[in-house]
Amino acid sequence: MRRAFTLIELLVVIAIIAILAAILFPVFAQAKEAAKKTACLSSTKQMALGVYLYTTDSEDTMCQTSYEQGPAGSQNYNPANPNGTYQIHWSFLIQPYIKNWNLFVCPSDPTPTPTDAVCTNGYAEVGTLTGGLMTCDWAAQKSSYIPVYNVMPAHDWTVVSLGQIDTPANQIMITEHRNDNVPADGHKGTSGFFPSQPCPNWALVPYPAGANQYSYFPEAVAKAELAAASPNYAANKSLFKKYDIIRVAFDRHTGGQNANYCFADGHAKNQAVGKTLDPNNYEYGSKWYPTSQPWNTSPCN
Repeated sequence: MRRAFTLIELLVVIAIIAILAAILFPVFAQAKEAAKKTACLSSTKQMALGVYLYTTDSEDTMCQTSYEQGPAGSQNYNPANPNGTYQIHWSFLIQPYIKNWNLFVCPSDPTPTPTDAVCTNGYAEVGTLTGGLMTCDWAAQKSSYIPVYNVMPAHDWTVVSLGQIDTPANQIMITEHRNDNVPADGHKGTSGFFPSQPCPNWALVPYPAGANQYSYFPEAVAKAELAAASPNYAANKSLFKKYDIIRVAFDRHTGGQNANYCFADGHAKNQAVGKTLDPNNYEYGSKWYPTSQPWNTSPCN
């Protein structure tokens, strides 16, 4: 006759299962995050390839972060959007080469950043004109990634040639974006320098920069400013403008230790923020490459 389990035996089995679950669940969670990190790294690699192909087709000229609507009276002014600025974004420019909008959302990013003027009809509206006018941003409608201004300058700075970059294999081009929940910040980039967009003739000095100077960002300063801005980023948006290094989600993966980066030569890797900000091998650039456009209100003009 078959004997039933006793209560003690059942409790022992349950306890063993609970112990195994406590051991294995963190392992499963780590494996899941590792898979997400790898997917994000693959996306940055494909973006790098897209930018490289765009550059090759554009006589070695890199694309800009965005091309924006001009003021009233200019050729590209849109009277349907008198108070806003529709953009042709870098994510749109490389789309013919990567052919996948989903690449712009990292699975590890809980709040991908929406573009400033989201298209009502989604991607069907991106790249189309109504009455000869744009009606929304031609851009990834949500994105987990941010360009580096030193390679892909803002709209009011001149474009950069690939040949200008001293060490493309050591120049970050795209990395992961931290959503600060501030409207109109969706299209912005980062530079890795302080101040963010210096004049070409300014001297590069140890942090902090003085008048007519700019600096590398020490790792300790980047982490301290992020701590000062967290968790209410919207209330501390001035820090994002002043210290745009914290626009980089350099703590997205591996328990807040690192992020994915792609470089101007096309390769991509996952690394800690300290590696990117090493003053002896600074990965945001050995110098500032763009020059300001005549209409730019920067101190260079």
